[in-house]
Amino acid sequence: MIDTPRRLSVDDLHKIVSTLPGDMTNHDGERMIGLANTVIVHFLGREWFEAHIRHDAPKPGFLRIDFSSDRRRETTVFRVVELAESLFNLQHIEGFDACIAQMIGGAEKIESTCAELDFGRFLYINNVDFRFVVPQMKKGSDYDVEVFYPDGFVVPADAKCKFETTEINPQSILHSLKKAQKQLPDDRPCIIFMKVPPSWVADVAMAVQMVDIGLNFMRNTDRIVSIKFYVSLLETRDNMVMHRHAFREITNEASPSRFHNRRNWDLFKENSVPTGWNGMPPKWQRIFLFPNAAQDMS
Repeated sequence: MIDTPRRLSVDDLHKIVSTLPGDMTNHDGERMIGLANTVIVHFLGREWFEAHIRHDAPKPGFLRIDFSSDRRRETTVFRVVELAESLFNLQHIEGFDACIAQMIGGAEKIESTCAELDFGRFLYINNVDFRFVVPQMKKGSDYDVEVFYPDGFVVPADAKCKFETTEINPQSILHSLKKAQKQLPDDRPCIIFMKVPPSWVADVAMAVQMVDIGLNFMRNTDRIVSIKFYVSLLETRDNMVMHRHAFREITNEASPSRFHNRRNWDLFKENSVPTGWNGMPPKWQRIFLFPNAAQDMS
């Protein structure tokens, strides 16, 4: 039986801020991390938070706050606040509780579950309907989500993530694609999402090579109908948090088959981002600098 934490509202976020000590409430950064920590504790528990988030946690980990340098501090704090935002905004998506149960249940699942939540965020802000898939511990049934196309067609999808610290290595893209393929069913058309660091895309030659690797990979399988590369870039400027996303969708160019039949597998549209969105659409409630730089949906 999976525990279901009480769902939080925007009013709850305001109440949390109002209970923070005065010195935290009046400081943007401390208020932000205080709110993020409270949201994480609510969904994942105090024991989990102390084991994996606190700077004095007994073991180093993907989410532990790191004060060894300004850059490491900023990187890990942003990572923690992003997790809190994803927990808050995706809490009503089907399968959410099973998704976070993975993170609670095993330290080795933290990084992969963060990538899954990040994937969910990308789908959610692009208005793509989806649900998280409950893990089956079975080959071909342990993919991350099922995506709903506008006509109701349901497609299994798995997401892989190359983190900022990963050295540029084209062959690692192929390795991740093969790993995702094994987690997807054999009898349905499937999609693979690949998140890569902005630095990989900034290298034009690398970006071209990634697309070539994806196209060559799909020539050997007709059930992987599309690969979608995407990047996420976070910037702070003028008391604003700018969250930018970019993507490149490529489609299997094989002849029509039982899996794709020339269907248009694209999911996303290029849209200009209004400055008032703070880099994210109004449907995404910000915790960064809340409530000053956050959309308020109350």
